[in-house]
Amino acid sequence: MRKFVVSSAAMAAVLFIAGCASSPPPAEAPPAQQAAPANSWTARLDALKAELESSTKGTGVVIEQTTDNQLHVVIPNELSFDTGRANVKRNLAQVLDKVAEGLKNATTASLRVVGHTDSTGSEEGNERLSVSRADSVRNHLVGRGVSTTVITTDGRGSREPLADNGTAAGRAQNRRVEIFVAEKI
Repeated sequence: MRKFVVSSAAMAAVLFIAGCASSPPPAEAPPAQQAAPANSWTARLDALKAELESSTKGTGVVIEQTTDNQLHVVIPNELSFDTGRANVKRNLAQVLDKVAEGLKNATTASLRVVGHTDSTGSEEGNERLSVSRADSVRNHLVGRGVSTTVITTDGRGSREPLADNGTAAGRAQNRRVEIFVAEKI
């Protein structure tokens, strides 16, 4: 009779293989979950842009997409605020009504309303006035059905002019609000 010497490593391998042969087959892997589209915000942003463009058609409002993937709602400067005032004028209200119509269902977005002034008045007064303008626009949008939970306001005073404050036309362009629409964080 022959004797076989089996190393412990070989014996472990034989036992492992034998154990695998008698084990039940592995359970089927669960089906992979469908991943969300990589740019789902971009798709929603495109849809929202189309909705805003449709609702504001004929008002002069321009909807731009920024490089950081936000929408910038540009309201015509002829609807700007009066010097030293934050009240929403009738023509501006009509345009904001159309903007609100396009934003009512934007529950996955956040809105930032930024107020601006011309250089008339003190820096401190312009800062307060720009915040008041943004707040007036926010209140108007909320009054037309946009959720308060999605809107923030900010004032920039006269720090970011679009035009020359040395002319009446330039100052009118600088008295404005801007609305930015971004993905809710």
